[in-house]
Amino acid sequence: MRGGNLKKSLASGASRLALTGGASRIAEVAAWPAIVAALLMASTSYAESDVLGTLEAPEQSAIVEVAQKPKGERSILVAKGTIGAEPAKTVAKPRARRRLEPISKLSEYEPELAEPMAAAGTPERIAAPAVETEAAVEPVSEPIAEAEIEPSFDAAEEPAEEQIVAETSSALEAVTFHGITPGISTRSEVLSDWNDALKADSSAETLNFQFDGLKGVNVNFAGERVKSITITLEKPTPIIEMITSMQLEGVRPVIVSDDAKTRFTQAYPERGVVLTLSDTAGMVLATDGESTNVQEQVSEVQLESISSKLFLLRAQESAKSNLSQSIVDLEQVVTLERKSPGAKHLLSCHNLAIGRAVTAERYAAEAVEIDPKNPEFRLQWAKCLGKLARYDRAVAEARKVLDLPGVESLQRAEALEEMGQLAALGSAEVAERSIQLHSKAIEIADGLANSDDVATRHASQCVLIDAHLAIATQIAQGNFQDKNQAVPQWIERASALTEALIDEDAKFLPQRLQVAVSALAAATNLAKPINPKLWVEEAEETVKLLQEERPDVLTCSQYDWQLGLAYLHAADIEHLRSDAASAKKFGKLAEAKLSELSRQRDELPDTGYTMGRLYFQIGAVYAVHEEDHTSACKWYDQAVDLLLNPVPVTTLAVPQQHGDALVSMGVSYWRTNDRDRAVELTLAGVELIEEAVDGGLLGSTSLSVPYENLSAMYQALGKSEPAARYQVLARKVSGSLSDSPQ
Repeated sequence: MRGGNLKKSLASGASRLALTGGASRIAEVAAWPAIVAALLMASTSYAESDVLGTLEAPEQSAIVEVAQKPKGERSILVAKGTIGAEPAKTVAKPRARRRLEPISKLSEYEPELAEPMAAAGTPERIAAPAVETEAAVEPVSEPIAEAEIEPSFDAAEEPAEEQIVAETSSALEAVTFHGITPGISTRSEVLSDWNDALKADSSAETLNFQFDGLKGVNVNFAGERVKSITITLEKPTPIIEMITSMQLEGVRPVIVSDDAKTRFTQAYPERGVVLTLSDTAGMVLATDGESTNVQEQVSEVQLESISSKLFLLRAQESAKSNLSQSIVDLEQVVTLERKSPGAKHLLSCHNLAIGRAVTAERYAAEAVEIDPKNPEFRLQWAKCLGKLARYDRAVAEARKVLDLPGVESLQRAEALEEMGQLAALGSAEVAERSIQLHSKAIEIADGLANSDDVATRHASQCVLIDAHLAIATQIAQGNFQDKNQAVPQWIERASALTEALIDEDAKFLPQRLQVAVSALAAATNLAKPINPKLWVEEAEETVKLLQEERPDVLTCSQYDWQLGLAYLHAADIEHLRSDAASAKKFGKLAEAKLSELSRQRDELPDTGYTMGRLYFQIGAVYAVHEEDHTSACKWYDQAVDLLLNPVPVTTLAVPQQHGDALVSMGVSYWRTNDRDRAVELTLAGVELIEEAVDGGLLGSTSLSVPYENLSAMYQALGKSEPAARYQVLARKVSGSLSDSPQ
């Protein structure tokens, strides 16, 4: 299923979304003043200083404007999109009854079929930008004798191909040619063994030799030690014959080309061998009697000492498709060259992708220490710090990217986008300003999205996708009018950008999964629930394609985790739609995906919370829809310890979910006569919500139901003083202090 069908589904179904309650333990609320200060440290020498400066003056509405490009300037965002949303005024009604109440509310709408409605019109108060559409061979020579070029390791001990990845560090051995080994042999040894073949001055940096059956042999020296040996063959030789004669069958090669794609080499890092492939004129036709194919020919062989260079090249090539192999190669690079910032940066990126955040942060910090002026390295460090909930330091490092001399526009856009992501986790006032940061990132990235440089074009399009999804999420979680119409339009734009990027290069297929998961996450925070099944199907089909193309278990684990989150969000939505059977189905699918992977991702501070939230969600279906509190508590038992642990605000552990889950679980424990546990969880939930209110992340009305529940519990337990105290607090936060409880 393509993204276009789902875009229509979300846009048309946006009028059927609803909200679950919740709150989140704030482990680092105190850090947010520092974050606000860092956000305001905008240098007037940068264009984005105007955006950052606006954080000082809160307004009544959040404004997002994608700048209109001057006539003639290329842009992939053709229309000016403005989001002007006035905060909705919420007036809490006084409570007339004294009873226990779970905080999660259900939708008043009955479950609907998956058939999409007609596309919704453009909202009046929140306008999403429009998406631009466009009309769219010689004889085989004898191989070099094995006696002439041979690996200096015992061939009988060569590991099998599937073992190479795990045993790379123990299988390094440079190839020897006529007794000379690059990186080991000296000039004097070469002159002693090959002197009769010498055709140049013996003290030169490069010496030329002549051997029978070869066009020439050049030896390059680094001082007095052999650096490399270049062997030019008399005639091109089929590559399979070279691989066999040099015993390279068990070594995974890497293909390297020059910038013009006119010269290709095939390198074998563990042996220090580089085979230069001849052009098509040097290839031969091979036939098995039924089919004919072209065999690559080798015209030159270069033998080098074992170095980090080839391992780094191979790691970069396999980074998208096989993280296991790439990580092993990068670790080998770091072993051979301890101060390799590029390898440490990639190791940080890979480890963060699979949830090893502590390891990722360590590598990122080391890369910055080696090369402190590299904005890409510093931005990656900021991302790692953010994932570890070290928000004050994360914002400071992202700010430094903007202050680096000569920082390019793309890196400025990426830094602003990261600062927007971080700001969204702050107080309500700071979170509202995050949209402005995303908007500035969009403006800069849009100017680069049609760049002739492929890398710049693709990276800027990724920034645009991230920013559009972030704005959609922020509007969904915020207190904006008309968000049921605006959110789908921002997601639709992100989906269109994603599909265009995938059409250009299929390696960006994971972005389609990102859009699907973000759409489901946003849908849990809107007023009326859509049917989530189309987005789930999109996620499932995308993961299936990715796993077919990238079968590595470690690579696929990051996609499985995202799919598990899609199931979790779908379970939440189906709960709101009162479809208990579907909610339980998605919940159990989420458990099957996430439970095992959570162990791999335990370095992330919100992993435990995510699992606790999942168990709570499944239990809530039994409690609310089936009034089966005994079954609900069996799931809650798995959730309690995970949700009682302190968790900072993250993109998963968002306000209005964490504490409310504890309060709602308290109701079921009370109904099953486990009253001590019920009071314990309700008090814990109240504490979390109070922290969020004090930190500016929630409004005080979020405490109304928890206070009412505590009052009712203490009254039933015969504790009149705390019962009366919490009743007064409940009426105070709901604005009904004059009302008396029944």
